[in-house]
Amino acid sequence: MKMEQDDNMYFSAEFQLDNPGIFYQFKLRKNESEPFFALVTKQSKALDSLKSGDLVPMIFHYQDKTIPAVRKPTRIKYILDGTPIGFKDHFMIGLDIEKVGK
Repeated sequence: MKMEQDDNMYFSAEFQLDNPGIFYQFKLRKNESEPFFALVTKQSKALDSLKSGDLVPMIFHYQDKTIPAVRKPTRIKYILDGTPIGFKDHFMIGLDIEKVGK
């Protein structure tokens, strides 16, 4: 699914699963092969709650803090070991924001 222009301006995201009160937050990244992904340390408990194909309600934050955060359902495209591409001790999680009503 093609990202909307607005989606490209997000700086970080957070989500809450299973255990109320515990939020997982991460910086969003992009590279030549993947326009939208997150890095999560291999020891993160967030990995216990995520798997490819999951639809997760995420809150996205803009780098400009004057713009309010937005909540969007987000599909986990994949979870890969990031070591081979230079992210030692991290997993790379591909994200795809669902387009509601399309």
